[in-house]
Amino acid sequence: MKTSFFVVAAVALYLGQLALAAQRNPRTDEDILPGWMGTDFKPDVVQPDLISHRLGKMKVLDADARIFLIEHFLTDEEADHIVQVSERRLERSGVVATNGGSEESQIRTSFGVFLERGEDPVVKGVEERISALTLMPVGNGEGLQVLRYQKEQKYDAHWDYFFHKDGIANGGNRYATVLMYLVDTEEGGETVFPNIAAPGGENVGFSECARYHLAAKPKKGTAILFHSIKPTGELERKSLHTACPVIKGIKWSAAKWIHVGHYAMGNEQAEMIEQHPQPKVKPQNLPPGCEDSDEMCPDWAEAGECERNASFMIGTRARPGKCVASCKRCDVVVDTGAERTQSEWKKSQTGSRRSLGA
Repeated sequence: MKTSFFVVAAVALYLGQLALAAQRNPRTDEDILPGWMGTDFKPDVVQPDLISHRLGKMKVLDADARIFLIEHFLTDEEADHIVQVSERRLERSGVVATNGGSEESQIRTSFGVFLERGEDPVVKGVEERISALTLMPVGNGEGLQVLRYQKEQKYDAHWDYFFHKDGIANGGNRYATVLMYLVDTEEGGETVFPNIAAPGGENVGFSECARYHLAAKPKKGTAILFHSIKPTGELERKSLHTACPVIKGIKWSAAKWIHVGHYAMGNEQAEMIEQHPQPKVKPQNLPPGCEDSDEMCPDWAEAGECERNASFMIGTRARPGKCVASCKRCDVVVDTGAERTQSEWKKSQTGSRRSLGA
């Protein structure tokens, strides 16, 4: 009986100390990284000889957005092996469709292939190194996507983050990306972050596409680590990135997308993780009748879709697009002189057609 009393008393004292510590040092959402396993996490296989000296060559490209460059992350032999096992399996790359599937688009003109997670010993070793770098389990990552860009091929500005429920049905949203370069590209092909200005205002020696924004040249063995989600769980808008057109030579890269939870492959059970609600950014001070018809419009506009996909985003007077407000093209639906709304304008056009028909 005395032993039980002392055990209960000790537990109560310990819990009281924890509660007091929590009051003194309350944790907020900003303190918690989604999916992060903490400093005590150890990957299944630790390779100190392949990790420690590479982390010593890490450069901070943008501290606020948590974008890093790691030189010599891959050996030449590893890079060559990944190219070799991929080149006979390449298919035209797709983009994520609105239903969560994949579709071809001029936004992305490369060719690529997904490798199986742990496909062979070399790939498995690279994935374990990525796990050690990011402190995220190997199982949170999708299979490596290997991409080949030939002359003039590119990938326009986009986020790796998913905005639709289908995209987060397996392992939640994409938390981070490790992008590795497998060859030296002679000219062009840079990875650019359009929402971040170039240090000093200009990147000397870069292609025109990459000159005025934060960018990295594709150099064999180098990797870039960037995060699609802030510590608060919100979209990191600075992670918007693009692959510039290749001007000379060829570009090979391998991307590892890491989710906040386990990403199921094969016969594994998919894990659904609740999406953090994203704040809706709506254009302000617009005339009556000028509004978007899709909640994704602000994000599409920020990604450059107003220019690339004007027929869908803006449209015409006869057939207005879905995002006239975000594209700042209220003139398509509102006669600014008479301040007529879209519906009023359509009625007037109907009346005109009837008059002409008569």
